[in-house]
Amino acid sequence: MDRENIGLLLAVAAARGTSAANHALRAAPGVVAALDARAYSVLEQAVLGDGPSQRDLAEQLRLDPSQIVALVDGLQAKGLVERRRDPADRRRYAVVATAAGQEAYAVGRLRIEDSLDDLLADLDPAERATLHDLLHRIVRPAQVRIGTRE
Repeated sequence: MDRENIGLLLAVAAARGTSAANHALRAAPGVVAALDARAYSVLEQAVLGDGPSQRDLAEQLRLDPSQIVALVDGLQAKGLVERRRDPADRRRYAVVATAAGQEAYAVGRLRIEDSLDDLLADLDPAERATLHDLLHRIVRPAQVRIGTRE
């Protein structure tokens, strides 16, 4: 019997994860409710990163640079990130989380983790760990975390 197309399975799993994350964020208190999974992903990179540039973010998240500009603009308008000039390269702006951004990230992360618990409920802890490791192996070689600490 033929196996299902793994690309389709990955796409459907990603869509379900994104939908669950969006639902979890909308139910969160305060400014977190105004975020979607894409904006949250940019915020996460700003919180965990060492001042990634918008170009770094576009490469890491596989989004068009114009989408990153719009997402960073939205996060900046909410007071969650700042663009700071890189002292080593005055042409480059680093996207850095503010204290409010770090707090919003922490709240959002808990909400998203809970939503993933529901999404992955049919997997036992060992299977979840294996899934995490396999996804990590797929993502990391193609894109080393840009501007982030591991």
